Amino acid sequence: MASDLAITVETVAEHATSGDCWTIINGNVYDLTQWISGHPGGSGPIESMCGVDATTAFTNQHNGQGAPEEKLASFKIGILG
Repeated sequence: MASDLAITVETVAEHATSGDCWTIINGNVYDLTQWISGHPGGSGPIESMCGVDATTAFTNQHNGQGAPEEKLASFKIGILG
């Protein structure tokens, strides 16, 4: 998928399991399915983000930290639209 593809909130909500995990952060849509098992903080924090807007959760945990933001960017599949 192109990183500028417009994806709706409803579409993201259809990807709400650990086996198919999309999330919204700061108006961008990310497919975190492959990251669940690799997340240094365990799978739980990522699983709670599946299918929803997780901007607040991500910002509260990682705001201003370069490494998490760079890693997140590698999973971008579109923008909220």
